[in-house]
Amino acid sequence: MNDDIYLLLGTSERLNSRIVSLTRCVILALLSYFVDGIQFRELKAALKMSDGKLISNLNGLRAMGYIVKSEAEVDRRKVDVYSLTEKGRIELSKVVEWMKLIEKVASEGDEKCPMILTR
Repeated sequence: MNDDIYLLLGTSERLNSRIVSLTRCVILALLSYFVDGIQFRELKAALKMSDGKLISNLNGLRAMGYIVKSEAEVDRRKVDVYSLTEKGRIELSKVVEWMKLIEKVASEGDEKCPMILTR
């Protein structure tokens, strides 16, 4: 089997499977982009999801130590602001590298690795 396939499979085993969801990856990417943090309402608007689903994902990421929650005052109101931790940045970089491997393996086509699922 192609070395890239072994690398892809080995790397996928080292990823935190609780982070590899579209929602959580997008949250980490947004927090990576907004280095000063992003407000809950801005995240909700960008992701177009319910409060409950967003809070659940944010709490999960906080519990893993990938993001932190702080309060800021905006127009005399306290708002929750979320930021990426160094641990979260490292995990996001692992996911990005894994996605690059997926792209590489997929672009090689069937002629180079006809039996992807066998080890």
